[in-house]
Amino acid sequence: MTSEQRYRLRRRIPLLSYLKQQGWKPAAYSESDEVCGLCPLHRDSRPSFYVNRRKDVFYCHGCGQGGDVIRLAQLLHGLSFRAALATLDDGQEQAGAKRLWSDACEFYRHQLRYSLEAQLYLRSRGIEDPEIVKRMGIGYAPGGCLRAYLNDLGYPRAGMAASGLIDAQGRDRLWRAIAFPIAETASMYGRHTDPADGRHRFLARPKGGLYGWDRAKCCETVIVVEGLFDLASLWQAGFTNAVALLGSHFNPRQRAQLCDGRERTVYLCLDADENGSGPRAARWWSQRLEQSGLRLLPVELPVGYDPNRFFAEGGSAAQFSRYLEEAGR
Repeated sequence: MTSEQRYRLRRRIPLLSYLKQQGWKPAAYSESDEVCGLCPLHRDSRPSFYVNRRKDVFYCHGCGQGGDVIRLAQLLHGLSFRAALATLDDGQEQAGAKRLWSDACEFYRHQLRYSLEAQLYLRSRGIEDPEIVKRMGIGYAPGGCLRAYLNDLGYPRAGMAASGLIDAQGRDRLWRAIAFPIAETASMYGRHTDPADGRHRFLARPKGGLYGWDRAKCCETVIVVEGLFDLASLWQAGFTNAVALLGSHFNPRQRAQLCDGRERTVYLCLDADENGSGPRAARWWSQRLEQSGLRLLPVELPVGYDPNRFFAEGGSAAQFSRYLEEAGR
């Protein structure tokens, strides 16, 4: 690596930003260009690690180590010079992909505020609480304009295609769809507002764990539903202990979340499809997960209903609570 290449890499990856990505927190900022904190390279009891923001280098007065961001990556992870470069480049690529996804989510949220069609569709599905819309980051993908927006922000065509939000022809993967961000995997779920366009659309990503698990994991009872509209309806009705599977099957991560050793009751409220597939899946999962020590209770809604339809057509929280009580008998 030439000195010019090394300089360009350091400009792309500021040392202080990299440290913060690794979980390092400054203890104090001085009036000069220096920031100090505990050293990440050895057991430190008082701040001895200094970062010069202007020169973009570090030095620890405790262990005597110093250098630039490349040297820090070598020392932190025990890497060779070449491996540290590769790690830094990979990290930058992942951070760039995350920023692109985040900017796309913000674009969709902005579009929802100005689309009467999308707002009317949400109301038709019973989702009217602005706090729920904000909490879930719900947006609207009108189609045909995301690429231009991301291009104006400076994202390359290859990065847009790699994100899955833009197809090989440069067209929006989502169009005329309510968009739900899935932060854990930087993914997106779209529900078309016009049935002629189809119904569901996911990006090619793993679905991750249970959506909403961070809020529900400390609860003694958890309600498991299939979709994000179901979840939005339950949260809106006050059932904040609800989580979404994003389908009717648990993946290993979702099973591990439920089977974390805590004693809890799990209500499986899957769609009551007319063909009986939802209730069958609920019973099958009850038998499978029962061995883990959980108390699993399939909830039986009226045939043809899911939680979203139940609330959208006027069902109340008290009525839904009765279905939960019946599941426990």
